[in-house]
Amino acid sequence: MRDALARKHHRQQALLRVVSQQRLSTQADLVRALRGAGFAATQATVSRDIVELGLVKVARNGAHIYAPPTAVASGGGTERLRKFCEDYPVEGRTAGNLVVLRSPPGTANAMAIALDTSALAEIVGTVVAPRTKH
Repeated sequence: MRDALARKHHRQQALLRVVSQQRLSTQADLVRALRGAGFAATQATVSRDIVELGLVKVARNGAHIYAPPTAVASGGGTERLRKFCEDYPVEGRTAGNLVVLRSPPGTANAMAIALDTSALAEIVGTVVAPRTKH
């Protein structure tokens, strides 16, 4: 069990390194990069690692690439939220006294960070849920 946890930790650290150093747009790109770094990985493993590490997709030079959560624009406040809404389409609907926002796949964590750091009094917190297929 300890060996499995150690392998997972090393794989996830390698994943953080590769997304910091390379422009990787898809989970298949992440799998190839990890395999190139000597880690056996599958798409399912990478998908779980993305969630656990909080990787986000960010817009860079016209492409959306994976990045560590720290790569989201710093500074917080409404500026971060404004920037997010300029970069990504966001849909909103009300459900009772809740507002449900939908963003493109891979961007929910970044949107939650932007909302949480916006300091808008009306926002008490965010819940990020995986997108379900219809």
